[in-house]
Amino acid sequence: MRQLVTFLAAFCLLAASTAGMAQDKTPAPKQAAKQAVPDSFRPATINFSGKLYSPVKLSVFLPYNAKITALTGKIGQQVKRDDILARYEIPLETRMDEKTKLSPANIKEIEYKIAMADKEIDRLSAKAKELQAMSQRNMASQQSLTMNSKEIEVYRKEKVSLAEQLTLARELLSDHVELAEDRFGKAAGVGKMPKDGIIKAPTDGYVMWMNPELRLGVKLAKDAELFQVGKLNPMIIRAQVHEIEAQKLKEGEAATVTFDSMPGKTYSATVSRIPWAPIPSTLQQPSYYDVELTIPNPTLELKEGLKGQITIQPEK
Repeated sequence: MRQLVTFLAAFCLLAASTAGMAQDKTPAPKQAAKQAVPDSFRPATINFSGKLYSPVKLSVFLPYNAKITALTGKIGQQVKRDDILARYEIPLETRMDEKTKLSPANIKEIEYKIAMADKEIDRLSAKAKELQAMSQRNMASQQSLTMNSKEIEVYRKEKVSLAEQLTLARELLSDHVELAEDRFGKAAGVGKMPKDGIIKAPTDGYVMWMNPELRLGVKLAKDAELFQVGKLNPMIIRAQVHEIEAQKLKEGEAATVTFDSMPGKTYSATVSRIPWAPIPSTLQQPSYYDVELTIPNPTLELKEGLKGQITIQPEK
């Protein structure tokens, strides 16, 4: 009887151990698969700020220390290339120097030297014929014929040199006349120098800035900036964009622009330039790129220097 009880106890212990092992081998329930994370994230919008600039803006400078004698240009005026903006009194020493450059005296002197060289060549050529005839009668030596031939050759080379000098002198005079007409008007020319010079618009556009000292009768220093003339339609917006946002932009993408100084108005713009090289910076700092956008300005209400907030929705 005691052996039977021991057998039953051992059997029960073996059964419990087998059931525990079977339970340990039961596979655990599978965990829910993690949601895939996209390789790149494109935000719904990209926002940055920039400033308005004229795409073409040229400055006009006073070429001499001079007094302003007439002033026709004014801020906001639409001008064409070569329109007269101001006139100034040409200093006496400048007029004297310009008259020298516009004088044809050097050309006339070279022409005179060429004529004299031709005269000497003709004289020596006639002499060569006489010496040749005399040589046949043993009345002239071969040495005299050789010397005469060398003299003719010298004058011919001198004539070639003078002809080159004459060509250069004529070209220089033509250039001086062209430059004088540009600076002083059509009144300037060969041997002619007016008392007043002119300041002309360098390009088509609008007078965007005038020197605050520019007045009728005022005397200004040489190289003083007088005017800035530029184009206003369209204008460009320049912005420094962080490298992360710059890589998400594409040329031709549309943007909207608002200006703090013009509340309630929204303007359309287009990304027109994205450089491949960043603004120089230290190795530890992130890179920024000078991005440009083009914005129409048909009513000319947008002015250079206005700061705007730019919003772009990148393409999906």
